[in-house]
Amino acid sequence: MMRSYSMTLALCLAMAACAPSPGTTTTGDWPTAPALNPADYALQDTATLGLSGAELLPEAAAALQAGLGSSEPVEGNYSETLDAYSGDGRGAVVLTLNQLADDSVRTMQHVVEFDLRPDPQVEGRVFAIPSGYGTRQRCYRATDPDAWTNQPCP
Repeated sequence: MMRSYSMTLALCLAMAACAPSPGTTTTGDWPTAPALNPADYALQDTATLGLSGAELLPEAAAALQAGLGSSEPVEGNYSETLDAYSGDGRGAVVLTLNQLADDSVRTMQHVVEFDLRPDPQVEGRVFAIPSGYGTRQRCYRATDPDAWTNQPCP
């Protein structure tokens, strides 16, 4: 079902030409995650994502889910949520992995921010160039298991 969802998301984004989502701002605050900053995320190198910068935002989102999501059959209540946002030359992909089969990490979230740049060769085509990447998690054994942290789980 999650693969179907990601295909539907990609199609919807392509059809909407990556129109801004309600609540999206130019500061990088996305409806499901705060802007990337070291207080909220463990900042990562965007080069580890394997994106070339020649992808459209839906293509980048699908590549991130394929690379960072579960590639194996999973047990229990595991789920993935993939969201993509854009507006005013900026974009983001938020991939949330829920109910992990890890005894410490309950939920992992990957947030990738993009600069959206028009393709000078093809009118209407907009490339998503990764400009920031961060991760955060929720921990099973934390005082507040619903709170996000950028620190390793106990």
